[in-house]
Formats: sequence, structure tokens, C-alpha cells
Amino acid sequence: MAFDTALREIAEQAWEVMEAIGRHTGTPEAGITRACYGEGEQIAAEKVTAFAAGLGLALEPDRYGNLHVLVPGAEPDAKVIMTGSHLDSVPGGGNYDGLAGVMASLSVAAAALRAGGHRRGIRAVAMRGEESPWFGTAYVGSRLMLGHSTLEEIGALTRIDSGVTLREHLDALGYADAPALPISKEAVAGFFELHIEQGPLLIANNLPVAVATDCRGNIRYPEARCLGEYGHSAALPRAFRHDAVMAVAELALEFERFWAEVETRDPSAVFTMGKLGTDPAAHAMTKVPGEARFSFNFGSIREDVLAEADALLTRLLATIGQRRGVQFEMGARFGSAPSHLDPGLAAAVEGAAQALGIGAMRLATVGHDAAMFHLAGIPASVMLVRNAHGSHNPREAMERADFLLGTRVLGGAVMRAAA
Repeated sequence: MAFDTALREIAEQAWEVMEAIGRHTGTPEAGITRACYGEGEQIAAEKVTAFAAGLGLALEPDRYGNLHVLVPGAEPDAKVIMTGSHLDSVPGGGNYDGLAGVMASLSVAAAALRAGGHRRGIRAVAMRGEESPWFGTAYVGSRLMLGHSTLEEIGALTRIDSGVTLREHLDALGYADAPALPISKEAVAGFFELHIEQGPLLIANNLPVAVATDCRGNIRYPEARCLGEYGHSAALPRAFRHDAVMAVAELALEFERFWAEVETRDPSAVFTMGKLGTDPAAHAMTKVPGEARFSFNFGSIREDVLAEADALLTRLLATIGQRRGVQFEMGARFGSAPSHLDPGLAAAVEGAAQALGIGAMRLATVGHDAAMFHLAGIPASVMLVRNAHGSHNPREAMERADFLLGTRVLGGAVMRAAA
């Protein structure tokens, strides 16, 4: 068990580095903020590069700022096994969403370098910009790396906090001359991603790890608004109002009814309107609101349910708008198709967990970079590690022991696939 012995030692070091990155990229009060191609993400990139170098791994950036290292296998011409996750966070998030998968993957690569004995090469990658708030679209680093988008198509997107374009951020960090590596189904046999669970099921079932069966697809409108008409609340009877807040509230409640109905046949369905507000410069307690801004996000692992949600949204926007005398402007639409993850790689994760004497439940998960690999025709798998208090908030709370165990499960699965 030379590999597992090395991995346990390295994973202990990885935990300490991960905790240090958290201290340098956030505060307990405000949470972690690692903006895509921003200061926090770059701090993380530099610290994981130094961590890897101390283990004999030389991380190299690609044109899009993703950091790669390849540990050669015994057969140089064989397709490689990839493993990795993302460096960025949502604004005010937690330390482990994404970063835990990066540290686990680098630990596996370093242990493989020490132990050898694998047929396929093992490529670890720390990806950029998985989270959608920064540029209004998710998976920036992996989408570009895998060719789902080009810089010509999305390079002019501006980051929400800086107003600077994606291309300008890349070039300012010195990636203009870095290569675009050929990461494709012709070169990669499979991709494993370790990620914290972002829900409560592992804790509820007292299990440390799970295997994802699918990544949810979604329909997303991050910057929608409803336009009505401002008016004096004491002077306008209900029939004369064009109330933007009431219109958005009706939309939300109608979709909650749909969600309650559809989850009886599709437990993976989720619905959220995470942003909702009126203009502080114009609103008042005695004013009928003439504008409301909101976001819309519906997710499912089933294409037919997403199509139902899409059709319902179209109908509701029309009927609510007509009845209430308001206009919905949904803005740019983003989203992705469901990704049905690879059963063979899932079995490798389950086998690795069983070899360590633990069970691994199966469940659906939210979108991850693994979905981009799946879309590129590369078999992909996501394993989830127990984490308290959900994710995308400062209270993420993965235990050290669970990270160490999850890293060993990931390592076992990668080595099975690389053999």
C-alpha cells in the first residue's frame, strides 16, 4: 500500500495548506471571496502551485489560467486519467467548495508520483471560474479549456465587481502566451472530481462520502426584472395598480406549486429565486412598486422536466404580465443540460470506498466542472464529501477526517482507472 501510505501523509499537508488559503482569502464574518481571475483566486493559485512544487509537481498554466500537472504512466501513448476541481468561490462563500477537490487531486498526483505502478498518466488540474456570479456564466475555465466556448465568444464578458473583461483579466495575469492544451476525449479516458456535498443528505445518513449519479441541468436568468408603474399606495385601488412586486411574487408562488407537484416524480428538481428587490432610490413604504429585480433558477436531472419548467415560465410571464399590466424583461439566459455521469467511474469510486470499509450512497448533485467533461464526451464522475451547513456560505464545515478519507477514496478510484 505504498500509494495509500504516501497519500495519507500528503493529504495531511494539503489540509493545512487549504486552511491557510482560507485565512488569506476571507474572514469569519464575511466569508471567503475568490473572484474568477481576481485577487483571492490568484492567491489560491499561487499557494497551490507552491504546495505542488514542494511535492515535486510543477504546475503549468494553460491559456485560460487553469493549472495542470501530468504524472506520466507506464504507457505514454495511453489516454490519461484527469482529476481536479476549481479555485474560485462565490462572494462571501466557504473555503471548501472547489478548493477541497483541488487539494485532493494534487495530493493524489503527488502520491502517484512517489508510488508509480500506474499504466495511464494522471493529470491533475486546478480550474478557474466555475462559479457563475463573476461573469454571469459558470464553468469559465473548463468551458474554455474543453472548447465549449472560445475567447472570441465570451472574452468580452465583464466581471460583475471589476467591470473588466474576461480577456483583459487573463492577459493582466500573464496568461496571453500560455498554451491551450489539447484536453479532449481523444486524450482523456476519464475525469474524477471530489467536491463537498452542498446539501444535508450525507449528514442525515451518517455517511462520509457519496457518488453522484447525475449533475442537474438548469434554466437560469441571473438579472431579470419586472416593470410596472409607480403610484401612491393610499390613492390607488387594487384594480388600478401595476404592482411589480406582486407580479414577481405570483410568479414565485406559481413555480413553487409546480415544484411541489413535480418533485413527486422528480426528486432532483429544485427552484430558487435567490435575488429579489426594489430600487432603494425609488421605493418607499407608501409607494406601489413600479420595478422589481430578481433572479430565476430551475434545475433538474431530467430533460423533460426542464422543458416543462421552460414552457410554464413562458406561459406565466405572458398571463401574469397581461393580468397585472406589467412587463417582464428576463435578460440574458444561461443554463446547461443535465449530465448523466459515467457508471463505470462511479463503480470505481464505490469500489475504492468499500476497500476502505465505508459505504458510498448515490445521489444527484448540482452542476460541477465534471459536467463540462461529460459534455465533451469524456467519462466523468463526481464524488461528494460530507459537509455541514450546505455551501455558498461562510458556514461550510467539512471535517478534517472526512477530507482525508475522501482524498483516499478519490486516490483509490483514480488508481483503479489508471491501472
